[in-house]
Amino acid sequence: MLGERECSTKQKPKQLVFWRLLESSIISDTAGTWDRGNEMNSQYKEKAVIRIVDDDEGFGDAIRFMLKTDGWLVSYYSETGTFLKKDDPDVPGCIILDYQMPLVNGLEFQDILAHKGYRQPIIFLTAHADVDMAISAFRSGAADILKKPVSSEILLEAVERAVESDFAFRQKDFRIVRYQEFYDALPQRKKQILNSVNAGLMNYQIAQRLGLSERTVETHRANAYKKVGVKDLQQLKEFLSHVDI
Repeated sequence: MLGERECSTKQKPKQLVFWRLLESSIISDTAGTWDRGNEMNSQYKEKAVIRIVDDDEGFGDAIRFMLKTDGWLVSYYSETGTFLKKDDPDVPGCIILDYQMPLVNGLEFQDILAHKGYRQPIIFLTAHADVDMAISAFRSGAADILKKPVSSEILLEAVERAVESDFAFRQKDFRIVRYQEFYDALPQRKKQILNSVNAGLMNYQIAQRLGLSERTVETHRANAYKKVGVKDLQQLKEFLSHVDI
């Protein structure tokens, strides 16, 4: 179990850190999960970075070892200040954050990250979870709260869910940006027709309102549908719901 022992390893040699890995059964615990990377989109592991923010360097080394063995790219930070200086918020992935940090607690650091533009899911690790803390964390957008000691399998599953969530959010965000670009590129007449269709007007009503022939409206409507990538009224409504008209 990861984090089962709370003894500090900050002054201990690397051999003891590795012995702690053996002692906490990381190798045996992950033996059945190392092949799970085949189930995970390989592009996720090539592009995502798992950030670990924990002042216990021995525990941080243990998590880093386990995640790297599972095929993840990992960055470890023992201080929140170092994280803020060196990390890139535009890189996808997730953040594994210890709740009890020296200068700020996990919830306070979660707020700092939000104000700095971080949208990566956060997995909290804590040895002293309580209901109030969990409610506050989830309300602020935490992806998971895991109590130490945590098995490597549970942590790996939480990381996979968090990274999948981050990529899904980014893809949705990218689509919305593209929707706006598609809409902005339309001539004004086609915008008027799409907005009229979305408002429930029939082609003949749009033609009367805009002083066009019904056939012209039909042509503009078909071309506009093609340009923005929709096929019917339902898809048009979904498209326009993400657009600043």
